[in-house]
Amino acid sequence: MPQNQLPICFLNGESINLISVSDRGLCYGHGLFETVRLSDTQMPLWDYHHLRLRKGANSLSISLDDHLLQGYLDQLIANCPDNGIVKIMITAGSGSRGYRLSDTSPNYLFQWFPLPDYPNNYQRYGVTLKLCQHRLASSPQLAGIKHLNRLDQVIARSEWDDEYQEGLMLDQQGNAIEAVSGNLFFYRDGSWFTPKLDQCGVAGVMRQYIMEELCNASSGSLSKIEETICSLDDLLSADEVFICNSVNGIWPVLSLENLVPENPALANQSSWPLGQQTLALQAALYKSLPAYMNSTE
Repeated sequence: MPQNQLPICFLNGESINLISVSDRGLCYGHGLFETVRLSDTQMPLWDYHHLRLRKGANSLSISLDDHLLQGYLDQLIANCPDNGIVKIMITAGSGSRGYRLSDTSPNYLFQWFPLPDYPNNYQRYGVTLKLCQHRLASSPQLAGIKHLNRLDQVIARSEWDDEYQEGLMLDQQGNAIEAVSGNLFFYRDGSWFTPKLDQCGVAGVMRQYIMEELCNASSGSLSKIEETICSLDDLLSADEVFICNSVNGIWPVLSLENLVPENPALANQSSWPLGQQTLALQAALYKSLPAYMNSTE
């Protein structure tokens, strides 16, 4: 499917690609979105996306209608190719000027896009991360949910062109939090760890699936994933590292372009092997969800 193909788009069940200038999602970022992998008309992680939407809607005082949500989703799938990305945006709707939330009806925007054209060697042989200089601010009430305000990610992504495959984002204290478009895991001393996301960051559905489903169905090291505060030193001393999201699955991380002006000594400690534990976790994912075996085809 050509990457320049226009997306298929439905707004509240109508085949249009326009939204009101008074929509609170446009005016204030007052809304949520999900980026859902579609494979052979199935969405492998839909239950997790749905739960996160409901949690986010409660946090942002948006009245999510599950009946409408499912109906609009079915409509889009019936009108789009079998494979690709379904993007769901739910805004608080149109209202009067000002921050105060008045009685509004949410807007449901559904789009289909072709899968991104990433080389398969990213998942097979690993990627290099750019250490982003822009840092995430603490916001406990918004932590974890996927709201429409992604300016942190926009600014971070502007720090490189195509020389890196992804970026690593830190918080204001210099702790590793997540990739620009995914979550972070690292393996050390026989156990897996992932950064806590109680202050900032997005709790990805692939992250949740790995922690809840793959670990429950596995034994040994795969059953030991702990959420932790992850300093940059902790990450750099890890044995293996990977990033993940609901579109690409698992990408092993081989190195970090590590420019830390306040600690130049860290520049020599920024590589990891393509480790057996990461490959084992990838294999478990492929067995459980075969769509991710060739994540961009």
